[in-house]
Amino acid sequence: MAEIYKNTSTAITNKLYVKGEPVTPSSSVSVKFYDITSDPLVNPAINPATILVTVTAEVSQTDEGSYNVYLPTSYLERNRSFKLVWEWVYDSVTYSDTTFLNIITPYVDIREAALELGFGSDSNDPNHKTNQELRLAERYARNTIESYTGQKFYLHDDYFSTIGNDSDTLPTTKKIYALHTLYSNDELLVDNINLINNLGLVIETTVSGFGIRVNNSATLDENVYVANGMVPPSVDDYSANIFRKYRLYKVYARFGWEYVPTQVKDATIEIMKMYFAKDLVWKNRYIKKIATTDWDFEYSSQAFMGTGSSYADKILTDYVITQMVLV
Repeated sequence: MAEIYKNTSTAITNKLYVKGEPVTPSSSVSVKFYDITSDPLVNPAINPATILVTVTAEVSQTDEGSYNVYLPTSYLERNRSFKLVWEWVYDSVTYSDTTFLNIITPYVDIREAALELGFGSDSNDPNHKTNQELRLAERYARNTIESYTGQKFYLHDDYFSTIGNDSDTLPTTKKIYALHTLYSNDELLVDNINLINNLGLVIETTVSGFGIRVNNSATLDENVYVANGMVPPSVDDYSANIFRKYRLYKVYARFGWEYVPTQVKDATIEIMKMYFAKDLVWKNRYIKKIATTDWDFEYSSQAFMGTGSSYADKILTDYVITQMVLV
């Protein structure tokens, strides 16, 4: 699936084919954009069957059959998903092709990464990397980090299911930015979007974001009663045992980080450097040892674990989900 960075005007390219051959239609090529994002906060609700905008594509001057289209920047301000329907006429026959596009948050500014990696900005520089090469390297690093940590370090809507544990806290393996709805065995408890609270208690995110808990302080008597100079220990801000055992809870929320953590940015640059290393093609094939008449080297078994970079693994340790503190 194609992707472009949030808040950037980048060409979306597609090559048109008829009977397996690239063609250049004599008439214009129109592209219809449909918003297929799952975003419960948008009001009115997103209708994936509604055409968002229609844009005329620009023909490529160097590659037969290739067309570029630019989505207006007003649609690029947040992470989104689009369906694109390309329509054209060739030899009096109407054709169409459907592609998909994600608007994503990169884990590092590729210009910053190029500077730190010492890549030349001049195309004549032998150490120069094109914008496309840098984007592919960032994507490789981003996918590697997400696979290693089990986390996505940008805001996205998703849900999480878990079983209760007879406590006032419900841990999650995803970092919650904002709670949307909470269900217990398909029964709606809380709907923060429509301001519905069937539980009658305040649900809040834990300090780390890796869980939710019940805050019962709003229902308590704020007066402090003193007996024999002592404050009774019975006043508790939290309601115990709300999340019951053997009950399935579904948490719908906006998960992730509002800003990419510094450690993730640094790890992205490190893995991008590894991406451009000449031995990557061999390591990706799980080749343990390489030898020639002049030299030989053998990979450590750890080279095929984690991100493949010991430095990146080290700075990402606190973000690996199995090692993260949940509450």
